[in-house]
Amino acid sequence: MKVFRSLLAAVMVAALTVSPAHADEVAELRAMIEDMRRDYETRIEMLEGKIERLEAGQEEAVDRRVAEVREELKEEIRRDTADGGWKAQYVGRYEGDFQKGGFEVESPAGMAKVTVGGYMDHEFENFENTDSTFDQHRWIINVGAQLGERLRFFSEYEIEHGGPDAAGGGEAKVEQAYIDYLITEWINLRFGALLVPFGRTNIYHDSDLRDLTSRPLVARDIIPTTWTESGAAFFGEFAPVIGAYEDLVVNYEVQVINGLNDGFSDTGLGGARGSLSSDNNNNKAVAGRVVLSPALGHEVGLSGYYGAYNEYGDSISGKGVDFLSTWGPLELTGEYAYFKVNAPEFAASGITDIADEFEGYHIQAAYHFWPAFLDETFLGRTFEDPVFTLVGRYGWARIDDDADAGTGDNEEDRWTLGINYRPVESWVMKLEYQWNDTENEALERGKNDGWFWSVAMGF
Repeated sequence: MKVFRSLLAAVMVAALTVSPAHADEVAELRAMIEDMRRDYETRIEMLEGKIERLEAGQEEAVDRRVAEVREELKEEIRRDTADGGWKAQYVGRYEGDFQKGGFEVESPAGMAKVTVGGYMDHEFENFENTDSTFDQHRWIINVGAQLGERLRFFSEYEIEHGGPDAAGGGEAKVEQAYIDYLITEWINLRFGALLVPFGRTNIYHDSDLRDLTSRPLVARDIIPTTWTESGAAFFGEFAPVIGAYEDLVVNYEVQVINGLNDGFSDTGLGGARGSLSSDNNNNKAVAGRVVLSPALGHEVGLSGYYGAYNEYGDSISGKGVDFLSTWGPLELTGEYAYFKVNAPEFAASGITDIADEFEGYHIQAAYHFWPAFLDETFLGRTFEDPVFTLVGRYGWARIDDDADAGTGDNEEDRWTLGINYRPVESWVMKLEYQWNDTENEALERGKNDGWFWSVAMGF
């Protein structure tokens, strides 16, 4: 291009100085220069096109290589997983080694495993003679771990009503935290903060499992609600064969624990739950439950408890029975519990009277159904197996008077009718109404009727 400019300048100078005789030569020179200009422009356009094609080719090559690397990484992950590499997956709320699996991460060859899950519930209540209110009742986190096939850990940490620093007087506490040493199917060892195996509700207390928002009176005021004790246990399962009958399954858990203390009253045993860090006496309590399952969907549980509650060796003993029976969409459950407190020597203890009998029961019927015409509505669309459940329950509790009010034994009974909706098994919205009645001191609601709405989700 520089040469072209120089040549053009020379031609212009020559044009000004040449004579008319040379006009033809100048015209010829101009034509030659124009041809050269067009040739240069054509070459420049060709070079620019080549550069653009090279750049486009490089981008395509880079894109192809990135895609190839991605596929190589995916294949390596698939190969490592198949060959025993790290594996992360969501196994479902009720799956996994603890039936509360959630998200599971497994090491190469399955030698170690960690699970994280939990649930949350939120409630609204409106009862007579009290203000209606929303309640962020529970947020639970479950963490489990397994080393090899026989060493396991499981925990359940609960934050209630926003936690201990919240204005509503919440709390944060360990509900379960234990270590298992697995020996064989029929006998294994467990150590830690243990959920006491007394009654069905105390074991299956999670909000996303229950069909009603409120727990039965017997599972709150007679059996301490979410009863946890520090101790050790052995547990297992076996299937005895009786003649030609092979369907019977038996599972059990027996615990040695710190046990209940003297914090009970004539409104409940809940205040007597033992400390997870120390015992108030030198005697240990024993608790246990045996579950007989004669057929799939049918269970009978037998529970027992015995232990000293003070330094004088005075004891509390308890017994209970519970059942589950399913018949197609109909599910029946029930629970009975009775606790007897051995009265202390009043002169030695300084106590004049105590509540020495605690008794209660409940029975519940649940019917599961789903109208097909709702399949394509917002209630059913995209969900594999949504369900409604109609629930009815009657509960009763009685506690011996401890002479604080001098009015006689305290009794309370409750009728509850409710319905819930589950788009999936671990997500539930509940609505229920309670009719409450009481004699003497109220255990919970007294004579105040009202309704609950709640939503719960397990993950």
